Amino acid sequence: MPHPPIIIVTGPSGAGKSTVVDAILADTKTRRMVPLRKFVTCTTREKRPGEKDGREYHFLTREEFKHDIRDDWFFEHAEVYGNLYGSSRREMEKLFKGKTPIIGILDVQGAKTVKKIYPEAQVIFIDAPKKSLVARLKQRQNDAQELKRRIAKMEMEKKLKKSFDVAIMNPDGKIEDTIKKVETAIKKFVK
Repeated sequence: MPHPPIIIVTGPSGAGKSTVVDAILADTKTRRMVPLRKFVTCTTREKRPGEKDGREYHFLTREEFKHDIRDDWFFEHAEVYGNLYGSSRREMEKLFKGKTPIIGILDVQGAKTVKKIYPEAQVIFIDAPKKSLVARLKQRQNDAQELKRRIAKMEMEKKLKKSFDVAIMNPDGKIEDTIKKVETAIKKFVK
């Protein structure tokens, strides 16, 4: 492999992708066993409370994002729920210069594109029961139309989980178990 291992964590909105990856990256014991570097994607969406540019996302204006599309700086990008999201070639090239395995969080569409470009990448699909996903989305969304769109997309995304390398369920109250299962999948992959 001419680059470090690539691990992509995907799944529907509300499945717990960011929570799991953030916990793994924050756990120094895990990082000593399996060092990881985070692949940070770009978005035009507004920062949520507690988010920091360059940590969760590279937050761009719509104009900056479109400029980067014109300059072919994304190897994949899409409009999702009215915001633009993309994976920067510059970011990936920077990470490819090292030897440390790369971990990133992408929506299902982005994960499929990365898998097509880098078939050797390991894609971990985090899922949750539909009732839990809907409840988690309701906590985030005040707009009824937006919630309806996300639920419809979630149902489509859940159908695609078998097309990825590993599928892990994240039921309510079991986040620690989910984190351990994802860690185990990563360790097996980067051995």
